[in-house]
Amino acid sequence: MTLTYPPLKSGSLLAGSHAPAGEQKALVLLDKSGQKIIYKTFVAGETMPTHHAAVDVFVTVLAGRLIITQEDVPTEVTAGDYVIIPSGAPHALHCLEAARILIYR
Repeated sequence: MTLTYPPLKSGSLLAGSHAPAGEQKALVLLDKSGQKIIYKTFVAGETMPTHHAAVDVFVTVLAGRLIITQEDVPTEVTAGDYVIIPSGAPHALHCLEAARILIYR
């Protein structure tokens, strides 16, 4: 029995050798069984109002500088940083410099 798999998906979120993901505001890279990996871009000054998620959220900063606020406590993050936001915790985002992030939820 020979198994057939979907073709390999690849791309560049920064300046790699693969086709760039582009400047989409939000691009779902993977959606499996309700879990998602989302690539988001922000311009300086852009905000994401306070919201919450029903699951833990893992955010990795690929480029730029942002402030992520959880329960009124701001944390500045830059390229290479990550944050883990607990399930149900209210959080918001303010972009200080153009930024690219990955969100796993």
